Amino acid sequence: MRIDELCTREPVHIPLSCTLQEAAVQMRDQHVGSLIVTEATASGTRVAGVLTDRDIVLGSTAAGTDPCTNQVGDIMTRGLVTVGRHNGVADAMQLLLSHGVRRLGVLDGEALIGVISMDDIVGAMAAEWGMLSTIISNEQERERTGHTQSALHV
Repeated sequence: MRIDELCTREPVHIPLSCTLQEAAVQMRDQHVGSLIVTEATASGTRVAGVLTDRDIVLGSTAAGTDPCTNQVGDIMTRGLVTVGRHNGVADAMQLLLSHGVRRLGVLDGEALIGVISMDDIVGAMAAEWGMLSTIISNEQERERTGHTQSALHV
């Protein structure tokens, strides 16, 4: 499986100057658990990092700070670990493991085209394992009932 077959396209993003409360509302409204954080530069907008719902809980709520005044840039994770769109799932899993993250940015050249999460990968792998299980069960049923595959006609 290639990453571009599994990733979420058009990642949801937010400027680093927004408040954590604005970020939480955007996560809720967009049904996502993370946001790509952007910042304006002289040459345009660039990716500054990533903010997760867990970051908000640990960095603001549990710390007792005000999410209405704290900014995304205060607690986000700087930088974004990325994987190429044509890479395979094994490449993505290795990056997740080696960097200790749950999400990767997906690149087409230098353009960020999506995000792939550990949950996306687990879901895809579960579907494939489910198909394999069905194949095995079907074969066992054919053997049990004495039905064999029909002859091939050319």
